[in-house]
Amino acid sequence: MLDAPPAPELAPLEYARRPFEFAPEFLLALPNCSDGSSNNARCVGLGAGAGFGLSALWRVSPYFAFGGSVSKTGFGFNPPASTHLRDPSADGLFYGLLGRVYFAERGPIEPYLELGLGGGADRTSGREQDQLKYDETASGSALRVGGAVEFYLGRHWRLGPAFDWTRFQVRQLRRCDAAQACVDLDQASTGHGVGFSALSLRLTILVGPGL
Repeated sequence: MLDAPPAPELAPLEYARRPFEFAPEFLLALPNCSDGSSNNARCVGLGAGAGFGLSALWRVSPYFAFGGSVSKTGFGFNPPASTHLRDPSADGLFYGLLGRVYFAERGPIEPYLELGLGGGADRTSGREQDQLKYDETASGSALRVGGAVEFYLGRHWRLGPAFDWTRFQVRQLRRCDAAQACVDLDQASTGHGVGFSALSLRLTILVGPGL
């Protein structure tokens, strides 16, 4: 009697790329600041902080996707006593359109590069010698470049580290008090934020049929 033939080998699990991707992320960000020629109080003491982001994309092919992205982060802000700033805080914002180029059509690893175009702002806040609190906000158009390597946890989930560098073309540097009385400041003489770099942990949720 002949033995029964061995069971056929199963094909490896297929990680299909899907048309819709939603990616919340937790990020650690480091602000970038442009020093002023006469007043640098809002740059001294800035440091790393934490924030959140969200992207939503339509993947039109296995190698390309486009959509939108927004991220909001707080920064550490500990100005020295010589600045006379109390109760300081600082944060950054990016929002815009996002395009991605992927490098793998299948498999459990998903590396990609991304480019974002939109707007953003860096804001610092503090109470000054007159006991009033003033916000200084640098805002304008923004460019974001970055990339990530994500790993499939299942057919509809990926997780991995990402890095993005965001730079603002500052159009306006505005100083406002609590009553929203505002004045425009000279960018050359006043230190202000010009963007931030972020290292994040990104979770991507995949929706739709396989491409």
